[in-house]
Amino acid sequence: MILKSELIAVVNDALNRGYATDGTVLDAKITSVLKDLSQQGNFLQCECKRLTVINRDYYSLPDNLQELLFVGMKSYDADPLLDNATIYKPLVYERWEMYKRNIYYSSTSGTPTRYTWQSGYMYPRPIPDAVYNMYLWYAYTHPEKVTNDDDEVVDACDYILFKDIYREAIELGLCYKVALGLGLKTDAKDFLGLYMNQVSIRKADVKEHAQIACYRDGF
Repeated sequence: MILKSELIAVVNDALNRGYATDGTVLDAKITSVLKDLSQQGNFLQCECKRLTVINRDYYSLPDNLQELLFVGMKSYDADPLLDNATIYKPLVYERWEMYKRNIYYSSTSGTPTRYTWQSGYMYPRPIPDAVYNMYLWYAYTHPEKVTNDDDEVVDACDYILFKDIYREAIELGLCYKVALGLGLKTDAKDFLGLYMNQVSIRKADVKEHAQIACYRDGF
């Protein structure tokens, strides 16, 4: 787990500073780096479930959703190869403009086979004619408040959700923000370049090996 104290120690060493590793002076900057990094790519991923309502065409999405990666509908068809395991058949994504056109010409209800999402809501099509179990997999932005292992709500900097593989990117991002705040323009420019290089590396890793993304159960 990446600790705030470790990040502050790196800043002190890189910029010859003396910030207390157990202090709160850099809390806001650390949180800012976490949010920025999570918005650079689909590094943090999560799942959640939704039950459809008969004849309702819209369903709210998590507030911190960044990109909806997969939507599936629970299938009760027996599959002998899976020993009757729960199966979520994927819904096909369609662009918002296409969804609006299709709904305009046909607003009949049925078992959803397609979906779109816009402004915090997901729209399955056809409009559900029964109660279905939907499964959503999505990328999200690092929250400012996090529930830790003791079920306590703490600041993001005190419970960082990123895996250790993202440590260097977070360190460089924090050095950039601290240097910028101190008016060290040359140092800030150098750290920004190194940070963006790490972001590019991590984005390529997620594309090639999705399992390195940080998964967290729905919250």
